[in-house]
Amino acid sequence: MSEVKYLVDGKQVQYEGLFDLPGLFKAMDDFFRERGYDRLETKNFEEVFDTGRQITIELIPYKKPNDYIKMEIRVYAFFKDLKERVVEIDGVKRKLFHGRAEFWFDANLYTDFEHRWQDRVVLYVIRTITDKYIKRSQTALVEELAVRDCWDVVDLVKSFLNMNRYSVAPRSGTYFIGN
Repeated sequence: MSEVKYLVDGKQVQYEGLFDLPGLFKAMDDFFRERGYDRLETKNFEEVFDTGRQITIELIPYKKPNDYIKMEIRVYAFFKDLKERVVEIDGVKRKLFHGRAEFWFDANLYTDFEHRWQDRVVLYVIRTITDKYIKRSQTALVEELAVRDCWDVVDLVKSFLNMNRYSVAPRSGTYFIGN
């Protein structure tokens, strides 16, 4: 059985207002692609209600630095009461979403994820000794990398949502970038 270390557990980010949903996920995909992660999308569904749309997305980007260690960052995104709005930015009309967004982030580290060292008791004992004394520094470096990448994607989401602040003109119904 592989050993799981929970490095970041349930970091939550909430936002309410206007945001560019496709732009946000493109920025996250670019972030993970630049850092060498493979993308796994386990959930992606949408429900339509009278109050607006509800979207649930779960991404699990993972990276295998070697054959023994696997790091994964789980991003669970939940969007509620989404409504499309037309926004004018520098004379160009764009479609943005208005609603509530909640994100949860986890970072996990798996050792012996291919279950190569658990078949026999002797191999299991050798694996335990190797993990404790020989590969401890290598595992610590990968742990630091996973935690740093998780906090970097949290900062990316926060900055993307705060960077796109929009305000409503009092009577026109047209949205403009707030100064």
